[in-house]
Amino acid sequence: MNIKINKVDPLYVQRYLDNLEGTRSKKERHKSMLNLAFDYAVEKNIISDNPSRRAKLPKNKKTLDDWQKVTQKYLEEYEIKPLLKELYRRPNTYRVGLLAEFMSINGGRIGEVIAIKRENRDYNTRKLQLVGTMDRTNGYRNGVKTSPKTVAGYRTTDMTAREIEIMQELESLNELEQTTNPNYQDMGYIFTTKNGVPIQINSFNLAIKRANERLVSPINKTLSSHIFRHTLISRLAEKNVPLKAIMERVGHSDAKTTTLIYTHVTDKMRKQIIDALEDY
Repeated sequence: MNIKINKVDPLYVQRYLDNLEGTRSKKERHKSMLNLAFDYAVEKNIISDNPSRRAKLPKNKKTLDDWQKVTQKYLEEYEIKPLLKELYRRPNTYRVGLLAEFMSINGGRIGEVIAIKRENRDYNTRKLQLVGTMDRTNGYRNGVKTSPKTVAGYRTTDMTAREIEIMQELESLNELEQTTNPNYQDMGYIFTTKNGVPIQINSFNLAIKRANERLVSPINKTLSSHIFRHTLISRLAEKNVPLKAIMERVGHSDAKTTTLIYTHVTDKMRKQIIDALEDY
C-alpha cells in the first residue's frame, strides 16, 4: 500500500483486500494487521477514522473441487439403496446393514449408537436417549459407556417407525442368540454382534467398504460410518427442514460439516429450480 496513511479510505482498503491473492486465512491476517495499524493512527490523532474497519473480507468463490469435496461426505438415494441391499444380502453383514440404515435415519454418531442400551429407548413414547459413547480402551468386550463431555452431548430424539423396527429386530436376534449361542454375553447393548459385543467401528467400516466393492457400480466415495450420519443431513435439507432443527437432531458439535452439507444441498436445489424455469 504505497500511499500516505491519511489518504487511505475504506474503498482503497476494500480494493486491496479484493485483489489480495491467497487463502482466506492470509487475507484475515492482512486485515487484522491493517486494523491494528490504523487503530494506532487514530489513537495518535493522525487520522480520525479507521478505514480498515469498514472494509469487508471478500467471500471465497466456490470451485468445482470444493463442490465435489462436499458431495463426498454423503450418499445420494441411488447410492445408499444398493449398498444396504448388499449388506442385508449376507448373513455376516446383516447386522452391519441394520446399524448403517439406523444411522442414516437417526443421525447419531456410531460411537453413540453402539452405546445405546435397552434402558435408553422407550417404544411407547418413541423416545431415544443418546447419552454417551463407547469407551473401547480395554476392548469392546470390556467396553463401558462413558458420559458426554458437554451438555450438548445429551440429547433425546424422536424415533421413526423404521428406527423402532430396526431396534426391535436386533433385540429379537439378540434374545435368540442368548438362548442358542454359548458365547453370547449380554452386556445390555442393542447394536451388537451375534456374541453380544458392540459392533466394532473398524469392523463396520471394513464391512461397508467390502460390500461396496461387490456392487455392480461401486460408489466412488470414501466410505466410513460418518457418511450415513451426513446422508441424513442431506435428506433433511432436501425436504426443506430448517438448519436449526437438523442440528438438534444430529447434535451441534458437528456444526461446521452440517452447515456445509446443508448449504451445498440447498444451493443445488435452487439451481434445479432455475434450470426448470429456463426449460419452461
